[in-house]
Amino acid sequence: MLRNSGGRRIVVLALGAVALLLSALPAMATPTGLNNIPTADVVPTGVLVLQSWSDFGSDRDTSWAAGFKYGPAQNWEVGLDGGLTGPGSGGGPVLQAKYKIPLQKGARVLLGAANISNDRDRHGDVFPYAVASVPLSKEVTGHLGYSLQQDNHALFLGADAAVSKNLTLRSDWIQTDDGNNSVWSLGFIGPLTKSFLVEGWASFPTAAAANTDYVVKVDYVIPLGR
Repeated sequence: MLRNSGGRRIVVLALGAVALLLSALPAMATPTGLNNIPTADVVPTGVLVLQSWSDFGSDRDTSWAAGFKYGPAQNWEVGLDGGLTGPGSGGGPVLQAKYKIPLQKGARVLLGAANISNDRDRHGDVFPYAVASVPLSKEVTGHLGYSLQQDNHALFLGADAAVSKNLTLRSDWIQTDDGNNSVWSLGFIGPLTKSFLVEGWASFPTAAAANTDYVVKVDYVIPLGR
């Protein structure tokens, strides 16, 4: 725990450095979620998650990106990320924010917006969405949501299953091209150490000539205290 003001100042300076770096980079802001969809979950209050990931496949150049998400208050999450190398490098930062509304028996709904930037030509339109997450059993949670993104109203759904304390399997599906195509994915998340997590998934688009895409992501979790 970083409980003293000096520790907090170091974290603030680090976040400022990341923000300056990302201000010169493009990104797809990544709210807490499964593989390709957001869920009605948020980072715990006072927790910072630094992230870095690689996106690769047979029909594209490998890209690298980095960013962070943070819980500034109860039921809130904000984040910012950007591309480091690969296709599309050189744009501005991309932001996301979401607010969770807890319900009974572990269910929750959430309103959020991702892909917020000042460069729509490079990053595309803002992705506003609503999503509900409901426990289906002790190990399995289902997720269902909808986005009103301009020119791409999209239904999305998914599920995650904790098969052990060190491995959670995740799958999701989302409409693309205003419902004319879709992408489904299969992946996992699990701890490497107490502070590091690793995620990975493969995405399978239905669009003509689109090939399977792969992502590997590392998360570093920092409890900042209060």
